[in-house]
Amino acid sequence: MDLRLCPAGTSAEVRWVDLDDEERTRLRELGLREGAVVHVVHCGAFGSRVVAVGADRFAIDGRTCACIGVDPLVPQLSRAPA
Repeated sequence: MDLRLCPAGTSAEVRWVDLDDEERTRLRELGLREGAVVHVVHCGAFGSRVVAVGADRFAIDGRTCACIGVDPLVPQLSRAPA
């Protein structure tokens, strides 16, 4: 799935980035690369997203979000000791 489909509150692992080298390099500089975990903070118009990567937050337009493939992460539920 691509990043446009992730609702706010979702954490996901980046699986692929299908952008030209310049755009891909800029995202890497921001920490968004294959294997990175992103947290969707806010969903905007036309598929845009505000994401957190580590301690940083930034907005990504819908066209760019469509070029970022992710796998949503399922939170691990801790079990209470028996």
